[in-house]
Amino acid sequence: MNNRYSKTIMVIVGIMLVVLMVLSFGGRDRITFIESKLGSALAPIQRFFTSVGNFIDDKTEPLLNVLNYKNLNENISKENEALKEQIVSLTMYQKELAELQELKRALNYIGTDTNLSYVSCNVIAKDVGNWFNMFTIDAGSNHGVTKNSTVINGKGLVGLVYEVGESWSKVISIIDQKSSVGFEMLKVADDYDGILSGTINFELIGELYDPHATTVKEGDYIVTSGLGMYPKGILIGKINEVIVDKDLLLNKIKVTPVVDFKKINKVMVIPYGGEGE
Repeated sequence: MNNRYSKTIMVIVGIMLVVLMVLSFGGRDRITFIESKLGSALAPIQRFFTSVGNFIDDKTEPLLNVLNYKNLNENISKENEALKEQIVSLTMYQKELAELQELKRALNYIGTDTNLSYVSCNVIAKDVGNWFNMFTIDAGSNHGVTKNSTVINGKGLVGLVYEVGESWSKVISIIDQKSSVGFEMLKVADDYDGILSGTINFELIGELYDPHATTVKEGDYIVTSGLGMYPKGILIGKINEVIVDKDLLLNKIKVTPVVDFKKINKVMVIPYGGEGE
C-alpha cells in the first residue's frame, strides 16, 4: 500500500512538473494560482538537487584540474626537453664552427706554399693536474699521425707527438720541462732567434743566441724558426719579460704562450716529414 501510494505521488509530481514546463515555456507575464503554489512546493526540491550538483562540481573540479594540469605539464616538459636538445645541438654546432675557424687561422701561420697534410682530432685524456702539458688525442698511425708530428690549435703551437698507437697518440706540449723549440722574432728587422724551453712550473723561458739583441722588448711576438722538429712560422707566444744579466752569456726572455694550456679540446696534427725515432 505504501509503495503504491509513493508511486502515485511521484507520478503526480512528475505530471505537475511537465505541466509547469509547458505553461512557462511561452514566458507569460502572469501565472495561475496553482502554478504559483506548485512552484513554491517544488522550489526546495530544486534547491536540494542544485546544491547536490554544485557540491559534486566543487569536489570533482579540482580533481579534473589536477588531471588536466598533469597532462599539460607532461606536454610542456616534453616541449622543454625538445627545446633543450635543439639548444645543445645549436651550441655544439656553433662551437664546432668556431674551433674550425680557429684551426683555419692557425694554418695561416705555416704558409700556403707547404705540401703538408693535416689531421684534425680531439683531446680524449690528459695527465693529472690543471695543465695540458701531456695529453692523448684520438688519432694515430691509422690516420697518418707519426712520431714527432707537430700539434697546433686555433691559437698557435701546442706541442709534439711523442708516442703513436693505431687510433691514438700522446702529445707533449711546449710548456713541459722536457720540451724545447727553436724560435725567431716575428719582426721584419732584427730577426733574432733562440731556443725556448718549458719549466717545472709550466712557464716558457727562452735564450737568445745573439748576446747583443738589444732591440728585443716586452710585447714582441715569437714564432717557430724551422730549426728542429717544428715547421717554420707557427705562432708561439708574446714576450712578457726580458732578462738582461751581465753574468749571463745569453739574454733570457719569458714568454706568455698564445695557447691556453689549461683548456684544450681540439687540435690539428701536422705529420712529421722526417724519419721517426
